[in-house]
Amino acid sequence: MSMRVLVTALALVLAVAPVIASSAHGSVYVSTLPPGASVWMDGNYLGNTPLFVDGLDAGRHFLTLTRSGWQPQSTAVDVVSGHVASVNAVLTANAPQPQEQSHAKGALTVRGAEGAKIFIDGVALTPPYDAQPENAGDHILLVQRGATRTTTSIRIYPDTTTTTSLAPRSSSTTQMGSADMLAALVDYVPASDFTVSGDEIAIHHNGMELECTVGSRTYVLNGKPGVLSVAPAMVGGKPYLPMSLLQRISSQNKAATR
Repeated sequence: MSMRVLVTALALVLAVAPVIASSAHGSVYVSTLPPGASVWMDGNYLGNTPLFVDGLDAGRHFLTLTRSGWQPQSTAVDVVSGHVASVNAVLTANAPQPQEQSHAKGALTVRGAEGAKIFIDGVALTPPYDAQPENAGDHILLVQRGATRTTTSIRIYPDTTTTTSLAPRSSSTTQMGSADMLAALVDYVPASDFTVSGDEIAIHHNGMELECTVGSRTYVLNGKPGVLSVAPAMVGGKPYLPMSLLQRISSQNKAATR
């Protein structure tokens, strides 16, 4: 009799065991915005979102969500037997990596430079002036033909060959003695006396007020409009203005102090 009871009890245990085992599992549904994130649970890769995972042991599990270009996220999820836990995550994009201007490279090609000497930021280039490697960013281009020279601002883009064409030589070209070149504003006016907002430059110095725009030859000095021979430029984050205008400001400042 006791043997029969023992066998019956063992049979009941075996019959109930699968029910107990199955009831000790739960599920998790994982979604992300944007989708396509890799799902790692307790260090094991499960797949990409959106993802439904079944047959998980009840208890606490640790999730990590990763996606290229987005910050990884980690969280804990409690799995309850017979239930579906939901994890919804909004990923945060990685901040763009700062790239120093000197590390970004481009190239410069100068057309119509026959018989001319070319300078970039005061450094002479070696002819032929075709696809010369340069740092990306804003630069001052100086062209010298004999006793004549002109300056202009150019922008070189990363991984791109920037091409600039020179105007044909003319008898009316300004001679070196009266040529206008760009010079750093800070060399003539204290930094506390001018502001730069985007492309707009405003100078308030010793009772003088001047407004001009990077890339534009028009300006306003003490309420009177005028036209510059060379447009202002930004080089290395610093404003450059025509030297004739800067010298005019400087000479008026000197006259005002007498």
